[in-house]
Amino acid sequence: DVVDDFTDREYELGDVNSDGFVNVTDIVAMIQHILGANLLTDEQVLLGDVNEDGIVNVIDIVDVVQTIIGD
Repeated sequence: DVVDDFTDREYELGDVNSDGFVNVTDIVAMIQHILGANLLTDEQVLLGDVNEDGIVNVIDIVDVVQTIIGD
């Protein structure tokens, strides 16, 4: 899926840090957000909300892991 709601660029869901790759760095940022250690910006929340239910939670992390391992 692609998010293009907040800029003229398109980003892949799960690519929280917008570096063009969905990887463990994105998972770490999502975990930090969930734990309240380092909150995501509004734009990052849109990218991290992989299942598009309005929040970033462990279900989104599972989806990102599945994307990374190709499941």
